[in-house]
Amino acid sequence: MATTRFNASLRIAEAAGMFVALAGVVVLGGWALGSDYVTSVNPDWMPTMPLTAVTFVLAGTSLFLLPRGTVGQGGPVQRLSALVLGAAVAAVGVWRLALHALGASSPWDTLGFTPPPGEDFMPVLTALGLALAGAALVVTARRVLHPPAQVAAALLLVLGWLGLARYLYGGDTSGVPFLMSMPAALLFAVLGVGLIFARPEGGFVQIWNSDTAGAILLRRLLPTAFLVPVLVGWLRLMGERAGWYGLETGLAVFAMSNVIVFASIAWRTGARLHREDLRRREAEGAVAMERDFSNALIDGLPGVFYLYNREGRFLRWNRNFERVSGLSASEMLRIHPLEVIAAADQARVRERIEEVFTRGVSDVEAAFRAKDGTETPYFFTGIRVEFRGESCLAGVGIDIAERVRAEERVRELNADLERRVAARTAELEAKNRELETFTYSVSHDLKAPLRGIDGYSRLLEEEHQERLDEEGRRFVRAVRQASQQMGQLIDDLLAYSQVERREVRLAPVDPREVLASLPEICREEIRERGVELVVDLPDARARADAQALTQVLRNLVDNAVKFSSAAQAPRVEVGGRVEDDRYLLWVRDNGIGFDMKFAERIFDIFQRLHRVEEYPGTGVGLAIVRKAVERMGGRVRAEGEPGRGATFTVELLHQP
Repeated sequence: MATTRFNASLRIAEAAGMFVALAGVVVLGGWALGSDYVTSVNPDWMPTMPLTAVTFVLAGTSLFLLPRGTVGQGGPVQRLSALVLGAAVAAVGVWRLALHALGASSPWDTLGFTPPPGEDFMPVLTALGLALAGAALVVTARRVLHPPAQVAAALLLVLGWLGLARYLYGGDTSGVPFLMSMPAALLFAVLGVGLIFARPEGGFVQIWNSDTAGAILLRRLLPTAFLVPVLVGWLRLMGERAGWYGLETGLAVFAMSNVIVFASIAWRTGARLHREDLRRREAEGAVAMERDFSNALIDGLPGVFYLYNREGRFLRWNRNFERVSGLSASEMLRIHPLEVIAAADQARVRERIEEVFTRGVSDVEAAFRAKDGTETPYFFTGIRVEFRGESCLAGVGIDIAERVRAEERVRELNADLERRVAARTAELEAKNRELETFTYSVSHDLKAPLRGIDGYSRLLEEEHQERLDEEGRRFVRAVRQASQQMGQLIDDLLAYSQVERREVRLAPVDPREVLASLPEICREEIRERGVELVVDLPDARARADAQALTQVLRNLVDNAVKFSSAAQAPRVEVGGRVEDDRYLLWVRDNGIGFDMKFAERIFDIFQRLHRVEEYPGTGVGLAIVRKAVERMGGRVRAEGEPGRGATFTVELLHQP
């Protein structure tokens, strides 16, 4: 709204300047045409001198250029032109005042035209008005001294309005040498208004264009103060001349008319100001409520809140900041934010502050130093915000002392746990070494007599079988079979123990190469049992331990051969495929199969689904398979159906 009035003020000044300049040209045209109605409006009234008309042309042109050269719409050329033309107007006015003071006359007033007798000079009031107008134009063009320029413009307006009122009220104008012409009075009034509005950025017009209660009152009352008394006075005069009432009644009518008009305007203006005041109070209440809410929110924050500009001057903080720091409000205004940071952390915090102003956000852990020197660990976070036209840092600091103590306790617990784990690991390693030594010792001590039993039983069977009857020979065979089975069980247990203890080295392994490296004894057994071995493995690698994968494939193939040997056309298939990041490897047979309710049980150690007399074994082979696969980071599963064979699938990571 204020910007709209500002631009309207400039347009008023331009329009006034254009009107005055054109009116001056019209008056000169009236002299050229000999028209008394143009030069004086009424042939009985005083005419406007040709020099006066020319000066009005200069003054109007200067006023028209003023807004363009003083508020940035134009440039120095317009301002200089307005200044020169204003100085010329002032010079004419001062020159004519000087001639009046000296009692001299000048032929320049008529510029060669023939005026009526006795009216061939510029009246003193006209000369005064031109001097005031020129001075106001010069001062306004120089961009200085708004009040003096507007005072001169106001005097010019009053002077012109006085002349207009004199002609409005009528009366004889002859013999009044100081009275100005009717056109001059009108143009002085217009010049005064235009000069007042030519500088809307300061002085009277700045108040006029504002939205304050005083500006509203000014816009309501000032035009009324100029117009109403003059019009009411004219109406009173017309009534007296018409004989409607006498002098006393006329004065009463004049006074009451002014009272009624101004009271009405005052009431309307007061009502509007009342509404504006109510809206203002409502707005102030809303602002106060928002301010109180903001203060309550900021003061209610669990940590310290702060807002400071790039120079490090605190603009806002909460009560908790004062409580934690021990600083008063006046002290907060004098310190720099780094002064509440521990010396060891100031360089790092300074970097984070600069990061906030360059990148917009940052955070840091640092020690908050109170006024008494106490240092407390805090976590500070800040963001860049625009506040009152400048970039500022707004942030919050949270006390993390309890968290730091908890982290220290966790570190101490972890260190103690690591010490205990290291001690327990060393103890377990020692026990494992002892167990390994004991295992080998036991296996050696157990296998030695077993070899003796098997050897002596074989000699007894070979060299003394004629001395044994059939039952004795059966007993000898049972002893040999039991000793051999016991030896196999010891070997399998040792193998299971080695899988648990041996270090796993994962690397890219091609299962086709592993299958090709199976011992010849396995291949011989496959041929002897008439089993068809089908291999369909992809050209890909799995992430595995070569030795462990060899053990897995050997056990699975042996298991498939054993349980498919009773089939009419025994067949064992070793296949695989790659799915995403997994390598699936399976061994499938067409043997006796198993019930799926035992799918997990068959991988447990010593767990068997068939009698030893039917399918010999120790029940350790599949347990070794699961243990080895798990240690390579994979998993194994079994699928089967009684009488329709079984499939064992190993899932490992694919190695591109």
